[in-house]
Amino acid sequence: MQIFKSPSLIANRLLLVVCLMLPWLNPFTSAPSTSVVPLLLSWMLVACAMLLVVDEAPAYTTSSYHPFAPSKVVAIGEELSPKAISFFIRVRQTSFQNKWCLLLVVWFLVSALTVPAVIDRALTVGVVAAVACIWIAMQIGKRAANPANGLLHWLFAAWLLAALVSSVLAILQYLNMARELAPWVNQPHIGDAFANLRQRNQFASLTSIGLVALLGMVAEERNISKRYLVTAWSALALLAAGLACSVSRTGAVQWLVVFALAMLWAWKKRKHTHRALMYLAIGAPLLVILWSLVLPWVALQLNGVTGASLLLRVAGQAQDYAPCGGRRVLWTNALQMISQHPWQGWGLGETDFAHYSTDYQSERFCDLLDNAHNLPLHLALEFGIPFALLCCVLAVHWIHKKAKLYALTNVQCIAFAMLLVIGLHSMLEYPLWYGPFQIALGLALGLWAEQAQSEPVEADPFSGTRQQIFPNLVCGALFLGCLFVAWDYNRVAQIYRQPEMRDAAYRDNPMQAASQTWLFKNQVDFARLMTQSIKQENAQETYELAMRVLHYSPEPRVVERAVESLRLLGRTLEAEKLASRLPTITPRK
Repeated sequence: MQIFKSPSLIANRLLLVVCLMLPWLNPFTSAPSTSVVPLLLSWMLVACAMLLVVDEAPAYTTSSYHPFAPSKVVAIGEELSPKAISFFIRVRQTSFQNKWCLLLVVWFLVSALTVPAVIDRALTVGVVAAVACIWIAMQIGKRAANPANGLLHWLFAAWLLAALVSSVLAILQYLNMARELAPWVNQPHIGDAFANLRQRNQFASLTSIGLVALLGMVAEERNISKRYLVTAWSALALLAAGLACSVSRTGAVQWLVVFALAMLWAWKKRKHTHRALMYLAIGAPLLVILWSLVLPWVALQLNGVTGASLLLRVAGQAQDYAPCGGRRVLWTNALQMISQHPWQGWGLGETDFAHYSTDYQSERFCDLLDNAHNLPLHLALEFGIPFALLCCVLAVHWIHKKAKLYALTNVQCIAFAMLLVIGLHSMLEYPLWYGPFQIALGLALGLWAEQAQSEPVEADPFSGTRQQIFPNLVCGALFLGCLFVAWDYNRVAQIYRQPEMRDAAYRDNPMQAASQTWLFKNQVDFARLMTQSIKQENAQETYELAMRVLHYSPEPRVVERAVESLRLLGRTLEAEKLASRLPTITPRK
């Protein structure tokens, strides 16, 4: 291969793999908001990954929109060169698509800044950064879709290696053998296994992504050696063991969907793909069943306790939460909350407050709730039904128009499988709130947008700014912004640490330094509310602070502070009314 003749190119590609792997493997986080550090790391790494490939040419993107009638194209062609015509048409196509994107952006900003009673600044900025992350990853995906760049296999390698390493960690967690690996490996409760992703379904989705990458690598190969085949089967066995350890029903469904898609793919492309693709697809669910039988027995032999079984969970014979904690109850509650504010929603970040303040006609979800665990439902809950419908219609329209579903290239089949995995997970939880899945979504969208063609893509002389300068600016802004947010978050985090664990500069008066933040004001207000003494002199101020913090974290101890303040103010009836909600909102397991 040409790449091995250039050590600098090898280093570039290896760094790309590292940048795309680390968001999945990062074990570190920090209070008070455990999602902040992993998100910042993911956003910074995707910016670095883009800078590594920014000079590569992206593939052409498909579009079925034709802004000119044929007669007008001919008329323009009398004055402009074919390349100029191609560029001008693509500009008009992009402009047409960007109008809808601009509408959604403006709608989001207006809603985020006007609808919530208390604006969560960190969350608002985080959504903007997440969109930037997805856009950057999409540009990487477009470059990987260009066969002349040779990036696609490196992309597969990053996904597959992340899934394989995580599967090893999950097996060690499942067998209670990961204790010595702290703090580099997360330490779940006995019986749980999720590698460093902190949730079983997230880890299960990573194994599904790894499965798609493995099948994609096999589909791209024409001549497969025995050594390659043995390696592929070994990787599949390890991924299946990881899924079995996760005992995730979501992951099981994802694997079945990928199996069905791979079988259809192998049948339609049977003249151009190796038979190993079909054999691996058939072996995937069978290996999961095998490991689901073997691993609980292995756990029993090692630890004296039978491990959790994926088969029992799928059969409904094993449940690890109360009936009131199920999705049926959650979605019923979400629909009732939506019915109260159907047009403009409750506002960005107000789901937990909406759940706190709603008296349900049916059973109440018995835990704190900050997400509807279904992406369309969540969009409708926080931004209104019209916004959610527009997002769904535009997403389906874009995916449908970018390629003919019955004439997909291998790259688009892989992207479609990735979108199915992430989409299925998003219908049950909220993976797109996490950096690795934002990157995976962007990469899949970039691959999906590529145009099927066998010839290398000719560089467009008119698009240098769009292809290099603008991505450089976005990556630079995102990276520098993350550095500032990391510094700001670190000084806020000091107030949540024991004095001996604080940085020397903040050890004496951490609250004073943290109070200077603009971005993480909610976290500072929460800490101030929980630590200050309530007296007659500050009762009114404490009550107002508690009512504001309720929009950030409506948990029982916040309500208790508000009730105590009201009683000191002599507002007994209000205090009793507020206290009556405590039994309702107290989490139950």
